[in-house]
Amino acid sequence: MKIRQLGWFGMVILGFCWGSLQASSEEIIQNIPYYEAETMGSGDREYRSERCLLDIYVPDKQLEEKLPVLVWFHGGGLSGGGKHFPALLKQQGFLIVAVNYRLSPRAQCPDYLEDAAASIAWTFRNIAKYGGNPEKIYVSGHSAGGYLTAMVAMDPRYLAKWEIANTDLAGAFPISGQMATHFQIINERRGTKGGGPYNPIVVDEYAPLYHTNQKLPPMYLYVGDTKLEWKARVEENALLAAMMKLPAGHNVVEYYSFEGTNHGTVAEPAQKHLRKVIQENR
Repeated sequence: MKIRQLGWFGMVILGFCWGSLQASSEEIIQNIPYYEAETMGSGDREYRSERCLLDIYVPDKQLEEKLPVLVWFHGGGLSGGGKHFPALLKQQGFLIVAVNYRLSPRAQCPDYLEDAAASIAWTFRNIAKYGGNPEKIYVSGHSAGGYLTAMVAMDPRYLAKWEIANTDLAGAFPISGQMATHFQIINERRGTKGGGPYNPIVVDEYAPLYHTNQKLPPMYLYVGDTKLEWKARVEENALLAAMMKLPAGHNVVEYYSFEGTNHGTVAEPAQKHLRKVIQENR
């Protein structure tokens, strides 16, 4: 009855205030270094200090329960881009850890792969302090971020450096990631930025396709429409899914090609599906 007495304008004001109260329960912690000083290693220490940072998005800082966690790697061809929280993944009942990593050409393979693993290791060690559940850590990313996702999930050597098994991940969701050796790595070997992403196709230790005989966490592969995606991107992911399902016999492998979407627009249905998976497995 009291709400009715407020009238239409009062209802609008009340709704605005309530929305503001709900939004205020969010928390964002920015620019946390994920390498300790003693683990900085060799290479350009100044650049590592500049790029090797992460942000944490907490959907509700008032909750007492530990929430699932999604580590998110941005795209940009391993040579550009920056950490961010995808809008479709916010306020979905899980924390998001958005990661910056070193970029080519200032960094070289495997620097960005080691950074991806180091950020995941930091998350395992520290996320409980921010309300996250270290037993429910997922990893995802789009484009180059999808490539990093697949590599750290499938090649156990990267996380093993931090005494973490790749199977400790609750799941991996590469979105339109390259499953052969990434074209930027090939360009680095040539000493050029050119040459195109698929000339030549290489499958070596820096290709997710090379690691299908490993024990793996649950894998969810997302790509766009075969007529609209980058050339060979759909076929690479389909081949990876087939190799994991048949020869290696992995238990959880799901592959989705979303009709009518291209390399960019596939992110929307992929993110909707991955958030559903995380929510159903809380």
